[in-house]
Amino acid sequence: MTTAPPQPASVRDLLFGDDGASAAQALADAAREHEVAAMLTHGAGTLTDSAGHVVEQEVASVVDGFLSLDLLDLAVAGWRKHRSLAEAARRTRQDPGAEEVVALATHKVTSTHRPSVDLTVDGARVGTVELCLTVAFDIRGMVAVVRDARLMSLQCGTCTTTGTLAMEEAVVASRRCAVDLPGRLRLRSGVPLLPPPDASPPGTAGPAGPPRPPTAPPPAPPTAPPAPPSSGPA
Repeated sequence: MTTAPPQPASVRDLLFGDDGASAAQALADAAREHEVAAMLTHGAGTLTDSAGHVVEQEVASVVDGFLSLDLLDLAVAGWRKHRSLAEAARRTRQDPGAEEVVALATHKVTSTHRPSVDLTVDGARVGTVELCLTVAFDIRGMVAVVRDARLMSLQCGTCTTTGTLAMEEAVVASRRCAVDLPGRLRLRSGVPLLPPPDASPPGTAGPAGPPRPPTAPPPAPPTAPPAPPSSGPA
C-alpha cells in the first residue's frame, strides 16, 4: 500500500517540501552566493567569516518567514479578481440571499510578490536584498458558489501549482506539483468579492433615515435693564 505525499499548504512546502532544514540551508547558501554579508562592509568594515555567516543566516531566516504564505489564501485572492465571479457578486448584492453557481472551467491564477530585506549598520541602510516570488495555479473544473457578493464555497477539479523564488534576479528555488484541493471547500463566512458600498456623501440622507432638521440657534442671553439715575443733593 502506497501513501500519497503530503500536500503543500504553504509556499515553503511548495518550494522545498516538508523539510524545513533544507529550506533554511538553501536560503543561506543563496545569501552567501550573492555576497549579502559583503554589503555590510561598506558600513562596518571587513567582517570576519563567523560574522558574515551570522548575517547570511539572519537574511535566510527573514526570507524563510516570508515563505509561510498560505497557498489557498493566494489562490482566493486571485479569484476575487475573476470577472465571472465579480459579475455574480454584483448580481447577488442586488438580490440578497440569492446564490449563483459559477463554473470557471480552465483558468490560471498568478500571485507575484516583490519583498526586500534591508541591511543596516547603526541605523543607516548599507544594502538591500531584492526578492521575487511567483506562485501560479493552473486550475481545471472549478465551480464556485457566490452569495451576497461573497465567495462562499468552491468545488475544484485539478490544480497544478508552480512556485519560483529569486534572490537578486537569480532563481533560488523552483518547483511544480499537483495540489489536491478539497473536493468541497467552504470558506466560513465567505470572502468579499466587491468593495463595500460607497458611503452616502455629506449632507444627504443615509440608510438610517432622513436628515435631521436644522437646529435653531440658541437664544441670546438676556440683557440687564439700565440702572435708574441716582438722585443726589442739588
